[in-house]
Amino acid sequence: MNKSGVALVLGFMVIAVLTILSIAIISRSISESRIVQRYVESTQAFWLAEAGVNRALYELKKNPNLSIGNNLLSPTPTLGMGKYNFDLVDKSGNRGVQTYTVKAFGCVPVDCNCVSTSDNNCRVSRVLQAVMNQYQVIPPAFYDNAIYSAGDVNIGSNCVVNGDVFSGGTVTGPVNGDVTQNDPNLHNNGLPALSFSVLRQISIDQGWYNPNTNETTYPTDSFWYEAPSPSNPTGTPNVVFVNGDFTLVGGKKVVKGFIVVGGDTIYNAEIGGNASIDGCLYTRGNIWMHGGGGSVINIDGGVWAGGTTTITGNEQINFDPPGHGREYMAAIQNLGINTDVKINSWTDTQKPYPLTP
Repeated sequence: MNKSGVALVLGFMVIAVLTILSIAIISRSISESRIVQRYVESTQAFWLAEAGVNRALYELKKNPNLSIGNNLLSPTPTLGMGKYNFDLVDKSGNRGVQTYTVKAFGCVPVDCNCVSTSDNNCRVSRVLQAVMNQYQVIPPAFYDNAIYSAGDVNIGSNCVVNGDVFSGGTVTGPVNGDVTQNDPNLHNNGLPALSFSVLRQISIDQGWYNPNTNETTYPTDSFWYEAPSPSNPTGTPNVVFVNGDFTLVGGKKVVKGFIVVGGDTIYNAEIGGNASIDGCLYTRGNIWMHGGGGSVINIDGGVWAGGTTTITGNEQINFDPPGHGREYMAAIQNLGINTDVKINSWTDTQKPYPLTP
């Protein structure tokens, strides 16, 4: 074979090798592109499934009596690049708490024909299972305590608590009343979530909360929006909705009414210095009271906390006489506020990112 023939063969071999490498590189690029696309679509489907969980929460808040099955929304709602839906697969009641198990799914693309949480017609789908709780009735002790706290209650040695204390955790410090601690129902299910939408609307109607600016005006004249009378024996409290953390510190500030902190988002409450509340305080977060001194009564009424309650310094909480906790609580109870459904936990039922093209 002459040199030109050898060169020709070598040239063909080089071309063949380069062709094979090119095909491999292109094939790998296509495969990786598909994997990236699946990753993106799987992430989209996950957040669509989250939308399904939130829609289930919304529907259960509107109608806690939904029956198991046959709760799929029709037509299946679309959102962005895909669709979402949910189904109520189980519910049970125990110790006054209704538990709902929901399966929610999200799927991509938006024009797929998925119709249920078990449908396999989607290109990519994700299924989340969520457990939601609702107190069927307000717990018996809910309106009868100076402190009602889902978490620990820590009371300083110089503080005064006149009234009962009820806690899902431990209670330390002096209490002039009965103490119930480590209550399993309160510990496991948390603070009963009052219907914030209803309380917020009452506050708007009374003129204390402006939904356009999210600003709160605090009443300083009286706890009562309508004082007790023969036609309204318990009276009606000022309902003061606070959109965010509640902070009342120093300056001998006094706020009066039923203070509702936060809403569906968990916020905390802080009271310090010579500031005080003539009424009751409700927050799904923590309560911290500090400072004060002398004869300062920091709260004439009672508090509810979804987290911990910490009292340091020289604070007082007067639920029992000379405090007005019982009459204030009776007025709040007479508002007839029911509890909301709330998410207790959720799990992803699938591998996070399927990589098969």
